[in-house]
Amino acid sequence: MTALSNIGIHLRQHRQRRGMSQLALASAAESTSRYISFIETGRARPGKEVVLRLAGSLNLTPRESNELLIAAGLPVLFPEVSFEQVEMEPVRKVIKQVLEKHDPFPAWVIGPGLRFLDSNQGAERVFPGMVGMEPTQLIDLWCSPSDYVPESQRAYIVQQTLQGLKHEAFHHPHPEIPALVKQLEVYAAEFKELPLIAESAVMFPAILVEGQEVRTLSTVMRFDKVVNVAMSEIRVELVFPADEESEAIFRSFKI
Repeated sequence: MTALSNIGIHLRQHRQRRGMSQLALASAAESTSRYISFIETGRARPGKEVVLRLAGSLNLTPRESNELLIAAGLPVLFPEVSFEQVEMEPVRKVIKQVLEKHDPFPAWVIGPGLRFLDSNQGAERVFPGMVGMEPTQLIDLWCSPSDYVPESQRAYIVQQTLQGLKHEAFHHPHPEIPALVKQLEVYAAEFKELPLIAESAVMFPAILVEGQEVRTLSTVMRFDKVVNVAMSEIRVELVFPADEESEAIFRSFKI
């Protein structure tokens, strides 16, 4: 009964968090609302195929899918490995190529919980030493008055980082993120009003690179068709110059 209760609790939490009714989840997972109700109340024990259909319908991450399988008393599907293990060598090789080819523009490899795992030379010129720093230190580096971010841009950086972490908390949850969100909210309280950042807006925040102000835009690379938890939780953030002047400044620092 413990396993049955666990799967019911987990399933209900994921469904309600996404604002889905039992009927909507049943329709997406090719099941019935009656059967979903039975799972949530512990009256039915789903097999692996059903659990994976439910996980897919809820857009769960590999880590969350594993947790749902465990709650149902089933073996996990996605292996748990670290970024440094031998199984991740092909992934590390691809990432290294991306980092090198993106230089002189900044690029970082970010793991779960806002852990910076690697960077290229361009990144080290912009924000040196972030790899290996504690996430709380990173927040302070970005959001405190500093030599890296113009004061006129600090409110935007705080808001952008706050929105990004909240998005990450929903789509790629990690136990360390809620505390980081609270830390950011303290910085946000310093401003009477934060800039509105619509998801469709094109913003070009400025950063200081060796005393020169450059305008940037960024994108994130993630791996598709992941085969383990670590592969799903790693992202590569690529920063680009937003205009010709900014590009010229970046390229002037290339070794």
